[in-house]
Amino acid sequence: MVNDGTFPSTTGVVFLDARGGRPLYAHGPDIQLVPASTLKLVVGATALRVLGPGYRFETRVVATSPARDGVIDGDVYLVGGGDPELSTHDLNEAALSLARSGVRAIAGSVYADGSEFGADTVSSTWSSEDLIYGWAAPASAVCIDNGALEFTVQPGVAGQPASVAVQPPGGVDRLEGSILTAPFGASTDLRIDPAPTEGAYLLSGQIPEGVAQKFWRSLVHPTRRASTIFATILRRHGIAVAGTTGVAASPASVQTLWTHRSRPLTAMVKKMWFDSDNHYAEQLLRAVGYAGRGLGTPENGFAVERVALNHMASDPPGMRLADGSGLSPDNRITAMALGGVLRSLAAGADSAETVSLLPRVGIDGTVRDHPIGESALGRVYGKSGYIEGVSGLAGYIKTAHHGLMIYVFLVNDWTTSLDAVWAAEGRMLDAASRW
Repeated sequence: MVNDGTFPSTTGVVFLDARGGRPLYAHGPDIQLVPASTLKLVVGATALRVLGPGYRFETRVVATSPARDGVIDGDVYLVGGGDPELSTHDLNEAALSLARSGVRAIAGSVYADGSEFGADTVSSTWSSEDLIYGWAAPASAVCIDNGALEFTVQPGVAGQPASVAVQPPGGVDRLEGSILTAPFGASTDLRIDPAPTEGAYLLSGQIPEGVAQKFWRSLVHPTRRASTIFATILRRHGIAVAGTTGVAASPASVQTLWTHRSRPLTAMVKKMWFDSDNHYAEQLLRAVGYAGRGLGTPENGFAVERVALNHMASDPPGMRLADGSGLSPDNRITAMALGGVLRSLAAGADSAETVSLLPRVGIDGTVRDHPIGESALGRVYGKSGYIEGVSGLAGYIKTAHHGLMIYVFLVNDWTTSLDAVWAAEGRMLDAASRW
């Protein structure tokens, strides 16, 4: 089926019966290949196994002393639990809760406690060109708004500087330079670069007259910046902060002032798979590391993933884990191992619910543009992956007559075109769906 010249020798394909795991078709099933974002299936399945589908991340605001006459005579800590969805909105809710309880001032400092995950890090195997962008932000146990800054550039009149607004509040200390408004119809050609001084950004280039445009840049030190963001939000709600901001572990004896529990883990895994969100994947990698090894480092996350893989599929020789998201070209896994992960996911009591965590190919999420035949439309669910030279697609088929089927395509270094590879995959999925 894959010997028509479309697929290179560096291709792994498997079709498996979901009930018994029987191979229905296999080509290069044990070749170690770069998976790109199909690797998110591994971190999602591991998180569901280790943390549990109903797991909720907890973020707390604690203080070293209770408020008396509206004043907290000590320090306040924002204690992170690794929530991938912690947002500015949540911190506004925290500040509003404190203000409503009568807090008017904090005599000490505001700290962010990201100690569950240790130091803010990114994979050393990621391209340096990716690191300034929001999709490659460092992970942190107290990461706000995906660890990214949102720059909204509003053009003015041609020849005048555009206005630039940044969210979250307190995310940037200083903007240097400017972005010129060009005449309507001109190209957008601008730069937003980190300055040598942390917290400052350099603006340059142009934006045409018309509507505002948004750009995202990663926070270099999300834990440290979280303390500044939270202090800024507290002040906006009328709570004075006398001290400084920074990073510190909260003391053992504290007063809990506010607690936020996230959505259930299943909702986060679904969003990660639908949107192929790197931030969620990197946070979950560290969360399983913390749950299994007591500290959420990437290395501990990989160790927990390997244990889970031995239960779900296999940990074949040569498999290499370099991150949680698949952004790294150093990851290696086989099509058969990914098929085993998918089979384990579907082995629970409610396989239909598990399948629905993945988007429908040709309809939803990042797989909506994959070509699919009429017979397969609405029957094929999948997680895609793409980095330079790498294409992956893996998931489930609700076949017409024989129940649930698992499929995996891992294609590296194609010599035809990506469109041709996708079209060939679509034909195979269409044929399998009619089985």
